[in-house]
Amino acid sequence: MPAKITICHVVPSLGVGGMENGIVNLANNHNRDRFEIVICCLNSAGAMAERLKDDVRLYVLGEGEGFSLSRILRVAKFFRKLRPDIVHTHGWGGGSLYGILGAKLASIPVVINGEHGTFFTQKKQILFQKALFKLCDYNLAVSETLRERVANVLSVSPCDITVLKNGVDTEKFSGNCPKEKIIQQLNDEGYPVDISSFNIFMIGSLKPIKAHHILLKAVGNLSKDNELINVRIFFVGDGAEKPRLDKEARQLGIKQHVYFLGKRNDVPQLLSIAHVLVSASVSEGLSNVILEAMSSGIPVIATNTGSEEIVVHGENGFLFEKGDYVALGEYLLILMHNRDQLKKLACNAQELIIAEYTIFRMVQNYEELYIHALEF
Repeated sequence: MPAKITICHVVPSLGVGGMENGIVNLANNHNRDRFEIVICCLNSAGAMAERLKDDVRLYVLGEGEGFSLSRILRVAKFFRKLRPDIVHTHGWGGGSLYGILGAKLASIPVVINGEHGTFFTQKKQILFQKALFKLCDYNLAVSETLRERVANVLSVSPCDITVLKNGVDTEKFSGNCPKEKIIQQLNDEGYPVDISSFNIFMIGSLKPIKAHHILLKAVGNLSKDNELINVRIFFVGDGAEKPRLDKEARQLGIKQHVYFLGKRNDVPQLLSIAHVLVSASVSEGLSNVILEAMSSGIPVIATNTGSEEIVVHGENGFLFEKGDYVALGEYLLILMHNRDQLKKLACNAQELIIAEYTIFRMVQNYEELYIHALEF
């Protein structure tokens, strides 16, 4: 049997987020006969570290924020001691500067960087990212749309970027959890909801880039026409935007329809009572949240800023221009009043995930890339 391949993923931390969720899913599902998995958290472990399987080796360097040349040298020292076969970083905003330079200084055989949707566009930052891009043996993107965007921003060829799409655990996110039990649990927590409610979900950290306020404006606009009797908006996640969003909900007169659930460990269960997922993000790769919702049989209404690769307008959801809360409201009305169309979109969404976006396929694609990278 060939020796195991040691993969070291480098991230700032495993806090709550789509990228971090994808890394945990990848780490937990690799073939243990061929791969040994290490995760290097530059700053802190983060909440999602608790989801890692026991045989995933986790190192926390405690480096903190901000640029430091000595930090690069310390990361290089860590790699010299660990001696991984492959260092896999996860974007400029995900510690790639330290991971890539540290790996090169430590003479690690293969260095891979993956982009997940967020990168920086100031001139100086672009120059740094382009330099890092050239140092990597492979550069990845989680969608075709993101590949084109990275290529345009960095002025590199799309052919030099490999697309490896995210995947979802279709057994976990099946939409088959008992609805009555979940509704009762929410009621017990103080969130009035019943079987007749029309439940709109947004899942993700409460930060400006996610544009949660667009959903509030869309629903606030609908309230003028008395369309909100049974509407419930669930914000799953936490962050600095919460006070602003709470204030805006009050100003729009829809506070009684808006529930802030905070960070949750029961997202698969919650999605079983959702009627629609909204993603108003101004920048997105291939969103894990969207994949999870569609796998659960939930249609998605999303901005056309990367989601259009999976959300097919009118077939498994709807797309709208970022910031266009009027269009978002119109699509919500369609799904509220036409449950047959909602069911059709939901069925199509789930079928697409099962056919093309399973976690098994994602892991297999990464493993094939890792083996190929070491052969050349």
